[in-house]
Amino acid sequence: MARQLEELAGGGVVVNDQPWDPQVEQDFIDYREKTSDFRKLVHPYPVESYVVNIPRKWHAGIAVQVAEGSEIPKARDVFDAIQVTLRANGTGIRMTDEEQDMMKFDSNYFQTESQEAMNRMLKKENDDIATVFLAGAGYNLITSSNSTLKFEDILTAKTEMLENPYGKNPTDIIMSHRSYSDLVRDPEFKQYSQSGLVGVVQSGNIGMMVDGMAISIIPEVGDNVYIMDKSENPILLVEKGGVHVESYRLPATREDVLDLVQYQKPVCVKPDAITKIEITRNDALKQRVFPAGWDPLDGYPSRPS
Repeated sequence: MARQLEELAGGGVVVNDQPWDPQVEQDFIDYREKTSDFRKLVHPYPVESYVVNIPRKWHAGIAVQVAEGSEIPKARDVFDAIQVTLRANGTGIRMTDEEQDMMKFDSNYFQTESQEAMNRMLKKENDDIATVFLAGAGYNLITSSNSTLKFEDILTAKTEMLENPYGKNPTDIIMSHRSYSDLVRDPEFKQYSQSGLVGVVQSGNIGMMVDGMAISIIPEVGDNVYIMDKSENPILLVEKGGVHVESYRLPATREDVLDLVQYQKPVCVKPDAITKIEITRNDALKQRVFPAGWDPLDGYPSRPS
């Protein structure tokens, strides 16, 4: 490249006309892992092909009373598979020679540009995961009678999961900034947070835990609130490789280009481990509702041939 992209993604990395530079790729991956909140809640599922079948296990039932001398009924877990076709998510950076010359005074310029590109990738990833949460949390749905999130809504949702025949124990709650603002204003939640209950005051997490569940604030979930048993790994993030980075020169326009692409798709494999709290705000935009069995990510660009 006529102009090397120096210090791209921090750490003094230089791209020298070598596509798929492994060090730059690792820098982007490290930034993604450090920055993404949703990735702390979903389970990574690395694959080697663009179309895969993911096995899914369903519980077979519960024990029953057996009469004297009668045969004991046998249970067998039920398995099926979900076919997943990965999607290509991408973005890039284009810099003219003139732009690079003008920005020489800013030692953080390339680092800032690369972080903005990675943030665009994360936003797309978060949107996709939020879409799968919305479509996947179909087994347990709590419709709040309130126009804002209340502490009682969360307790109702947690009870719904605890009374699941297979005893799901929610560990996390996911909400937007707006829903969190509603919650911390709720007098009942204020009283609870200041009560000295284990996991709140003792841990120093005042306002960031609810009845033992850690709060994650993720704007992409909108007005819906989700509680989940993370130990069940209900959402898989299926992906092939990491963030691929390719650099090249456009001589005709005197530009250096850096392209980022990742092949991935989130999928819900255990919908009974997620409960959705549906809040109907007076001024809220209508939430998307997906029919049963419909792939919410269909229509996104697939891997180029």
